[in-house]
Amino acid sequence: MQANQANVTFNTHEAVKALKSSGFDEKQAESVVQTINKAVNETVATKADLAILAADLAILGADLKVLTKTVEGIQENIEKTMDTKMAKLETRMLRMMWLQLMAMLGMFVTMVVALT
Repeated sequence: MQANQANVTFNTHEAVKALKSSGFDEKQAESVVQTINKAVNETVATKADLAILAADLAILGADLKVLTKTVEGIQENIEKTMDTKMAKLETRMLRMMWLQLMAMLGMFVTMVVALT
């Protein structure tokens, strides 16, 4: 039996006797009982199995917290970077608009002077 395998109380001797009394021969009864015993012990979780699972879940929970903090930090950095880039873009756009306004004002002045 493996260390993490369940230790279910199953009286195999009594089970063999019961099967024999209902018509199974010795070999059939032992085979059926062995199969049932193996299936039960391989599918039932023990307290040790649950403790291991709980420990694994605790580790995963801690890892998830670290990952969440990391993602939040990355998101914060992205937001700061985007804010900086947006501010630079706004500055460039305002500069371009100012230059266009000056060019238009210059053209207007030139037209007024030319017409007078």
